[in-house]
Amino acid sequence: MKFKVLGSGAGIPSRTRNTQSFILDVVEEINQYFLIDASEALQHRILDTTIRPSKIRHVFITHLHGDHIFGLPGFLSSRAHQGGEGIPLVVHGPPGLEEWIEATFRTSGSHLNYPIQFNEVADGDSFDVEGFTVTIRLLDHAIDSFLYVFEEPDKPGALKSDKLRDIGISPGPVYKEIKSSETFRHEGIVYRTGDFLNPPSDGRKIAVHGDTRVVRDKAYLDLLDGSDLIVHEATYLHGEQEKAHLYYHSEINDVLLNLSQISYGQLLFSHISNRYDAEMVHLVGEQLSDDVRIGHDFLEITIPRGSR
Repeated sequence: MKFKVLGSGAGIPSRTRNTQSFILDVVEEINQYFLIDASEALQHRILDTTIRPSKIRHVFITHLHGDHIFGLPGFLSSRAHQGGEGIPLVVHGPPGLEEWIEATFRTSGSHLNYPIQFNEVADGDSFDVEGFTVTIRLLDHAIDSFLYVFEEPDKPGALKSDKLRDIGISPGPVYKEIKSSETFRHEGIVYRTGDFLNPPSDGRKIAVHGDTRVVRDKAYLDLLDGSDLIVHEATYLHGEQEKAHLYYHSEINDVLLNLSQISYGQLLFSHISNRYDAEMVHLVGEQLSDDVRIGHDFLEITIPRGSR
């Protein structure tokens, strides 16, 4: 599993940062990509990667500000001609997203050659997406903005083949049958399959924020606790907590202090204001720990199992 940054900037693009778009790469797990937010020029950013649009089957939009959605109509249209014909797509997002897309396509005379479904999200929603549990939390922004928490199912432990051989069962198709059952019989004896399995490995948990002020309540922190990766905005990097709060955004040190109350594997800051030049970003980044970093366009983070 990997997390890929296609755009790491806030508000408007700069020469080094496009506005916010992410890819959660679960190709190894389910042969798909999840697209999170769709900034302007998204389809161009994808051309600079090996991502196949036809493998994007779900899009998750955090909120309806332009720097998070202006690339969506272009992406939907391009996907139709990049292997997406006939392959369904589900777009998850706030109320008003479907209306905006339909109006955009109607007035531009655009048509798709694949079915598209819209799933309107709300605070507290939890639903299954391709085996992942996705939980929704309303954040604190000027308009409704959401946190998406993706939780992978636990992976069953591997069979202890040495123990099976000890009772006289050689490797073969029967191993698959044993693993899929709660008990199995061999030479008249009934065995419990769990006694022949290694411990399961925990599924990974990835939390991706839309724009927000720092949220301090316990239920929110409990939802984030134990995440393998948290992606949080840091529109303000340099001690401007009051200004960040005024404009419904976050300041990096305030976020770090808030999240110090929970455990997590990695923390990625994105949505960086174009007021900061590369030198300022570098200076701030040098002060962060190894498991915390400031994102940049085309950054790729590997999320191993058991990373938290």
